[in-house]
Amino acid sequence: MTSRRALVISTAILLAASVYVNFFLNNGEAMVPREPLSSIPKSFEGWESADQAFPTEVLENLRVDEYLMRRFTKGNDSLWLYVGYYKSQKEGAMPHSPRHCYPGSGFNPIRNDAVPIPVNYQGVREIRPNRYIFAKGAEREIVIYWYQSRGRVIANEYVEKLYLVRDAILRNRSDGALVRFSMAATAETEESATRRLLAFVSGFYPHIPRVIPD
Repeated sequence: MTSRRALVISTAILLAASVYVNFFLNNGEAMVPREPLSSIPKSFEGWESADQAFPTEVLENLRVDEYLMRRFTKGNDSLWLYVGYYKSQKEGAMPHSPRHCYPGSGFNPIRNDAVPIPVNYQGVREIRPNRYIFAKGAEREIVIYWYQSRGRVIANEYVEKLYLVRDAILRNRSDGALVRFSMAATAETEESATRRLLAFVSGFYPHIPRVIPD
């Protein structure tokens, strides 16, 4: 990122934050009906799953209002789905980007991009979430994630913050979620594992906006 572009983004965020404080923090917030995360199917196209619980200290750090951590398995394959939902982000509770979390576990990013994924949900035909490949020695972790932001799939966290301010003012809402799919692999199986993970996300996507309201 160039220094000029970084300055523009930083200025926009600061201005947006100022508007956010002045127009939203002291007002009530609209609550939108939604289904619980637990209603997401546990079985999908031959994949079966089991839920996992986070320790208390992790939940205190995440500050989520509701979360789902689910391991799907099919034959020798396994993948993880994490959804962290926030009813309101006006008090500073907001999603933690995986690009900051994985390095804390010894994994370093070696590739990343915004990957197009075909989907079929109420007129939406494609989403473009983040794809990160993290490495620790020969180990690989393939991560697909995005911010499900009041009817939008947003990869860039700075863009998400700008929409957060916009929706707080125009829609009186700051609810949203981080959605993350991940699969472990090795340097040799990275390519094939990535294909399987992308195929899963493509088919599974319609279950996400059903529990994260537009």
